[in-house]
Amino acid sequence: MRAMSNLKLLSVFFLFLILPSLGAAQTETSADLFKQGTQFYVAKDYAKAKESFSKALQNDPHNATVLTNLALSEFQLGNKPLAVGLLRKALDSEPELSTAVAGLKFVLSQMQVKEVPHQIETYETLRKNLLQPVPLTAYLILSTLLFFVAGWLLLGYAGARRRALTEETALPRFPTVAVILTLGFVIFTGLLGLKIYDLSVTRGTIIEEKVALQTAPGENQVSILDLYGGMEVVAHTTQGDWVQVTYPGSLTGWIKKSSLLLTR
Repeated sequence: MRAMSNLKLLSVFFLFLILPSLGAAQTETSADLFKQGTQFYVAKDYAKAKESFSKALQNDPHNATVLTNLALSEFQLGNKPLAVGLLRKALDSEPELSTAVAGLKFVLSQMQVKEVPHQIETYETLRKNLLQPVPLTAYLILSTLLFFVAGWLLLGYAGARRRALTEETALPRFPTVAVILTLGFVIFTGLLGLKIYDLSVTRGTIIEEKVALQTAPGENQVSILDLYGGMEVVAHTTQGDWVQVTYPGSLTGWIKKSSLLLTR
């Protein structure tokens, strides 16, 4: 029964893959490569599909649609952690791309969940639920609209109150709507600031099945923690073939660059 369910999910992905509108914004060469990759994928020649999508990506490295289809090809070839990383990179470029959202959820469901000791951070929870799924422009537009509407209502109330005091008439009703909108403006402006900060943080995905987090760069260093494929980490400085990373809520250490796919 589960196998049939998985088959249905993949069938949905196939439908999205063959939609001609997906390649409309690409250059002619990229569109040809994308079309070839789609044909290979539908024919279940996933190795050639991967090759075509990879070439198309060279012309447009941040194309979320190409990244999504390359991720699905990698998944079919058994490279699940890499597929997760590519899908996260696609969502970083286009957070609302439904195929990437569904693809990431599906691929993660096919992986064995492994945990390492860590604290659940409030910021990471907020990021997962409110910052990642919403584009920066959405918070910017909402904050701007709330600012102007709340400001207009408050100015109107202030003017009405001044006239009432001058004419010694009844004061206008308390501007409840304006206060609520002002509170909304403060909240969304705060989320906008957090979104801008989050976009400044370099993140990556572990693309090997298992990698040791070391106390220092270099071979044969002390291992302090094991990280597993698909885990998302914050990347810091690099030194040669090594990169310093932090698993949110846990430890900071060094891993090889080849074990990490930067998703931002």
